[in-house]
Amino acid sequence: MNNPLTYLCTVGALLSCLFSSCSHQELMTPDKIGPSYLVLEVNSGRVLYSSKAGVKRPISMLTNLATAVVVMDWVKAYQVDMNRLITVPEEALRWQRTNLLHLQAGDSISVRDALYSTLMWDDSASATTLAYACGSNLSSQDPEGAFIAQMNNLARKLGMTSTVFKGSNGASLTQSSAQDLALLGIYAVNDMDLIAITSQPGCKVTIHTPRGKRIQVIENKNLLIDKKKKGHVDGLKAGQSNSAGSCLIATAHRPSVKRINPATGKEATYAQRLLVVILGMPTSNARFSVGAGFLRNGWNAWEAWLPTNDYMDRTKFIILPN
Repeated sequence: MNNPLTYLCTVGALLSCLFSSCSHQELMTPDKIGPSYLVLEVNSGRVLYSSKAGVKRPISMLTNLATAVVVMDWVKAYQVDMNRLITVPEEALRWQRTNLLHLQAGDSISVRDALYSTLMWDDSASATTLAYACGSNLSSQDPEGAFIAQMNNLARKLGMTSTVFKGSNGASLTQSSAQDLALLGIYAVNDMDLIAITSQPGCKVTIHTPRGKRIQVIENKNLLIDKKKKGHVDGLKAGQSNSAGSCLIATAHRPSVKRINPATGKEATYAQRLLVVILGMPTSNARFSVGAGFLRNGWNAWEAWLPTNDYMDRTKFIILPN
């Protein structure tokens, strides 16, 4: 993919047409409408399955994926050392129920470890700590506000028309849609450093306190990640709350395959990556069982489509720009 942002503009415009019948105005919760989902093949943009994908609804800690994406862009733009220690601000302690590392103001944690907790757990304090570290490059007066502005700048660039981020972590009530989160996921999977984090089944993180170091073991809440690393699922984020229900953005890859392109009669190479977005499932386990089913059936649907390469059917998939 030569230009992810150009590709995403195309994807966003066509997805908007595909799901234009869905309302973006009313805030929908799981008990009102039931789950939303969108399953697509990333490299072609072909939509395999969708339901209520344009409906605007709470997304819980899936917001943390946007936080991590902005942080990773900052890391690359400013050549930030991932082992750099960042200080926990007082503001990171606003949501103690989701302060899963039990951070205290003045503690410090590496950028890498904060990203692990932000992505693998529903951790608001680590996400806010990252936001302050990144945002301080933009505004010393309001680092978190500057960071949230960057999150919304990213949303606009990606064509996430239903999304306005209200905070730097998922503890703030942000609304989005499966369609918008698919665009975010497409952008995120291009960052192999981020994928390296979301693909880990677990890790140890170190919190530096005035009393010394403290080690915390964390396990990835995305249960589709294969602990033996024999599968192909390598991200991205699970989250849940009362307002959002149980949510999941999952992605899986397979090695590239070669097929004869009927349009040209010549052999072409096809990369393979599926992306699944599920919002508003009633239980935690349901999102994983449904997600696993979508991946299994999605690969079958993708295999069945590959040999035909019918690039004229715009209602079913998105075309990569030349």
